[in-house]
Formats: sequence, C-alpha cells, structure tokens
Amino acid sequence: MTEVSIENLPYCGDYDVVVIGAGIVGSMIAREVSKFEGRFALLEKETFSGFGVSKANPSVLHSPLLFPSGPLRIELAYNAALRYKKLAEELDVVFKEVDEIFVALEPSQLVKLEAANNWAKENHVSAGHRIIGPEKLWEVEPQVTKSAIGALYGKKCSGAIYAPEWTFALTENAMQNGFHVYFDTPVLNITREVDYGFSIQTQKGRLKTHYIINAAGLFADEMARMVGDSDIHLTLTKGTMAILDKSSSHLVSNMVYGTYGKDHSQLISPTSHGNLLIGLGYFTTPENKRDTKVTREKLQEVIAMGKELIPAISEKDIITSFAGIRSENNKAPRGDFYIAQSDHAPGVIHAIIGSPGLTAAPAIAELMTKLLSDAGMVMVEKRDFQKKRVGWPRFEPGSLSERKKMIASNPKYAHVVCRCEQVMEAEILEAIRRGANTMDAVKHITRAGMGRCQGGFCGITVLNHLSKQLRIPPTQVTKKGKGSHQII
Repeated sequence: MTEVSIENLPYCGDYDVVVIGAGIVGSMIAREVSKFEGRFALLEKETFSGFGVSKANPSVLHSPLLFPSGPLRIELAYNAALRYKKLAEELDVVFKEVDEIFVALEPSQLVKLEAANNWAKENHVSAGHRIIGPEKLWEVEPQVTKSAIGALYGKKCSGAIYAPEWTFALTENAMQNGFHVYFDTPVLNITREVDYGFSIQTQKGRLKTHYIINAAGLFADEMARMVGDSDIHLTLTKGTMAILDKSSSHLVSNMVYGTYGKDHSQLISPTSHGNLLIGLGYFTTPENKRDTKVTREKLQEVIAMGKELIPAISEKDIITSFAGIRSENNKAPRGDFYIAQSDHAPGVIHAIIGSPGLTAAPAIAELMTKLLSDAGMVMVEKRDFQKKRVGWPRFEPGSLSERKKMIASNPKYAHVVCRCEQVMEAEILEAIRRGANTMDAVKHITRAGMGRCQGGFCGITVLNHLSKQLRIPPTQVTKKGKGSHQII
C-alpha cells in the first residue's frame, strides 16, 4: 500500500455516521445503524472484518452469572442467546444453542455457585439456572470428572457462534443497506471541522462525518486520544485457547466451566462448527496489543485445567492453539463497559468494551442508536431495510439429497478443496467473489484450512484460487494482509 501524507490525502466523501472498527461490536453497530436513513461508513484497519479481538476468543455467549459486576454489561448481556438466535435466522449464519454448566469440585466451590444463583434470581437476570447433584450432572455430561460434587446448570441460556463468520455477515448486510465499508484503512488522525463535525484522515483518504462511533476494540483508547479524550486507558490481559479435533466432539455437549474469576477461566465448550475448545487458563499481561503468541507453558496449563474437568481429553487431539487479548478500562468501575459521549468532542460516542463484549454486542448496537439520537441525529427508520442476508449452500452440514442438489446446480460442488472440513470449490469461489481476498479471510468464512491438517492439503489450492480470481501473481497472495505473503 502506498504511503501518503495527511496533507495530500484524497477526499473520500461525507457521512452522517462513521463507525471505527469492524469487530463483532462494530459490525453489529453498523448493521443496526443501517436500519436508519443516512450516509454511513465503516472503517477497519485490518484487511477483513473480525481479524482483531473477535477471532481470538472462545466465541461463546455468557450468562451474567460469569460477570456479576458492572450494571451495564450485566444488563446488555442478559438474554443474549435469544437475540443471537433471531439474528442467525436473518443473517443465515450458524448459531449453536448450548446449555451452561458450572462444575464444583469441592464444597467451597458449590457454596460460591449457590450464592451466584441466588444473586442472579435476586437481580432478575437468572436464566433458569438450578443446582444439580453429581448424578444429574453425569447424566447431562457423562465425561465430567467423577470428582465433581455438583453443578449449577442453566438450560438454553447460552450459545456458540463463530465471530469472524458473523462479522462478515453483519458487514455484508450493512452494505446491502447502503453502508460504505473501508477495509485495510487505519485511522491516522481525527480533527474538528467548523462546518461538518469531524474530518477523519486514513491511509486511503479523508472522510467527513457528523458523528463518530469509536468501536476500535484494543485501539479504542488511541481513537479517543485523537478527539481529546486522553484520560481513557486500557488494561490488557491475555488468555490461551486450544482447539481439539472433531473426533473429540463427543466428550462435551455444553459449555462446562470449572473455577473462574478475574484472573482466570477454566472452560471446555463445543464450537459452533463441532470442535471442542479448551481455555483460557490464568491470564497474563501481553507485551503489547499484538502479542498473541502461545507459550508451551500456557498451553500445558490449559490442557491440565481441561483434564481436571474432562479427564478423557487428550493433548494428542489438539489441532491448533491461539491466544486472545481482553481489556478493561479505567472509566467504568467494576470491569463495566464504558459507552458514552465524548467528554471533549460532542458527536463522538465511545464504545469501550471488554468481556463479555461478544455476548452483549446486539444490545450494545441497539443502545448505540439511542445514543446517536441523544447526540442530535435524526433517526428515521428505513422503509426498505433488508434484514435478510443470504449466504451460500454449505456442503459439509448438508444431507445427501441437499448435496446432490448442490452438485446438480453447480458442478464445482463436486470438487473437494478442503478434505478435513469438506469445503468445495464452489464455496471457495463464492467467498472470494464476496470479498475474501486473503488466505485467512477464505479460511474464516468457509473453514477451508481449519481442520486436522490446518491447511496442509488445501492451502496451495486456496492460494491458487485467490491468485486467479484476484488476478494477481501467487507471490502477492497474503495470509492476512500486508507483510504476510505466502510465497516469497
């Protein structure tokens, strides 16, 4: 990408609202704002949506029981599974409904769970949780350790999604409804305009806007400083996760927690696509905002914590591991979200979100439209809002008759690209046609490369498809954008 000076940036257009950040929160906000009349844009510094924090977390929905502090995040996380279930139907993406189980291995843990359940009932955020004994626990989850003495069990109160797949669908639907989306577009500076609110300088050009929604995730503090709110600071912690091969999927059917707290989380959960995830271990402090390396010691730690809950887990079934960074801010007490108008720049709304941001994202988006109205924007609903986004047929989950229909309609559904995940050539080509322009973008929205071999067999085929469809040499195909070329 050619570097340009701020002074000579081309003019890209003027907008009513610009959303900064296309993670799960920013993408959800963009889709919600697109329900209203106006000129809107979404800016993302990465080459694709969901490439930041959103892809490096368990992608599970939590009940407020896991975060019993911070009134705003408790409120916004409540009934998240119902919101996501409705959105999944509208956006044609995967949502897997699961139960939530907190396992007690000793009496003090059971007392803690009883207190948490009572708190949820008293504060009207209970999702029907109840204390169960070990026999009922083993009936629900037979592989749970025989050392368990009981559990807190909540039915149909949680769920699993795959965040990058959702961010793609959300941004695509926002674009259907008129949003302009700029990927690979870091914000360089924000200045006040006398006649138009704000001028946003990016590496691709300048935009003017009346309102800014700062949903930049780990970089939200940097965006805040650009508009004069230099008192916003983030504290970062890092957790480690491992993904198991689908051959282990029978071991756990629901989200199973052990101990948890501000400093650690002990979790085993099914993913939306059938693997198992274990994590997050004891949190550490990352070296910087891009420090997502996994150490052998932390991986061994999460394996040991996983085995404490499900002894049948084997490290031999781990197909990949990753680390994710969480944040807390200094503006809201007790780990709460900070969602508020800027103190120094009227028209800027900060969405400084920590855990459980993914869970609360739909409610955050709804709140944001109210804050826009409070800030002075006239919110007129579109009569022609398109709430339905249509994906494309997926071969792997299809029945035999459905697969035959796919092949009959498009012979490229008979050409296997990814054997592990049964991803066909037709799916790869459609993903590229819709905007997947890197290896990781294709992987995250088709699952090609997410199986046991981690792209060992399908990687070169995907690369060649990208090269051909984008009309670039194979040497210019990247994993996830600038500096990650696959062939050197």
